[in-house]
Amino acid sequence: MRVKGRRRAIGEALEWGLGRKQTKGDARVGGVRSFPQVLAKSPIRCPQVGDEVWAQRRFLWLTLGMDEQRRVQRVGEMFRNGTSYDELRRRIRDGTASRVRHGAVVDGPLETNLRMRQLELIAGTVPALSGEAWVLSHTSAVALLGLPMTRDGASAVWINRRPGTSGYRSPLLVSRSSPLPDDEVVQVGDHRVTSPGRTAVDMAREFGFVTGTMIADAALAGRTSPGTLAELVDRGSGRRGNTTARAVCDFADRRSESPGESLMRAMLQLQGCAPTDLQIEIRDRYGRLVARCDYGWLEHGVVGEYDGPQKYLRSLRPGESVSDVIVREKAREADIRDQGLEVIRFCVADLRNPAAGSRAPATSSPPARSA
Repeated sequence: MRVKGRRRAIGEALEWGLGRKQTKGDARVGGVRSFPQVLAKSPIRCPQVGDEVWAQRRFLWLTLGMDEQRRVQRVGEMFRNGTSYDELRRRIRDGTASRVRHGAVVDGPLETNLRMRQLELIAGTVPALSGEAWVLSHTSAVALLGLPMTRDGASAVWINRRPGTSGYRSPLLVSRSSPLPDDEVVQVGDHRVTSPGRTAVDMAREFGFVTGTMIADAALAGRTSPGTLAELVDRGSGRRGNTTARAVCDFADRRSESPGESLMRAMLQLQGCAPTDLQIEIRDRYGRLVARCDYGWLEHGVVGEYDGPQKYLRSLRPGESVSDVIVREKAREADIRDQGLEVIRFCVADLRNPAAGSRAPATSSPPARSA
């Protein structure tokens, strides 16, 4: 009776979504395996590009560290270590544990931060992947490489497998099949991940010009060169979305200093009014530096600023309040206007409003779109 009851409990667990049977040779989640602590607190290694260490610049940081007390665990391993099905179900019901995905749980509530939630999904999915050799790609690569995180594709783990294998898409796992040479793969901790350049090109192909520009700007701010991006696009000639990826490659600029700046600049480009220069130094008639502005249309006597949510906090000096920073910023803007320039300000709300670009001077035609 005990054996029969145990089998019934495991069967209910499988039906309930705590685990899934695994088909031999595919890369879906399932089966019961021991769970290595793939995202443990440990020294973080930069991805290797040839014999050089990929530089960490601005927002290109690696985020492998997770609280050891919140380690993602495989349900099968928990059962083997003595946790009963009823106990696990009770913990999920009372909120002391949460289902990360089929067959994986974590202590406490799920992460609300997009990057950390993606890392939880990776930790719950990777131990159960099988089949042909695969590499983490797209939004999963973005999360592991420390590139600017996006909502695009963040609800699933993304992998790439060799050509000839079938693609697969479910709410929590997307498997793509395309050529992936060794120089397009880097090592992040225990994971093989698409390189920053390949990730930028993949994101442009998959999610379009605006998201692609944000990722490509960040990749260029690291160790990826414009020539590398162009070569990666050429290698993918004929792939769906490659026209957009080429437009992103031509438009990306390492001088962009934040994800918000990149997103706003890309939206302005789609409206035909992208800035003609970035990080503009404004000087007075004596040559003294007055300010440095994010965007410039100097031929029209206009400069632009992107005010992200963290801008004023970063500008805080010891003993200052946010109000002090705002007053100082107002004085800075007045100094810019004294040089005969008009100032346009953009903010997060403008990212949701394509018409925001109408305030900027027209400078170009929108980029070509992929079929």
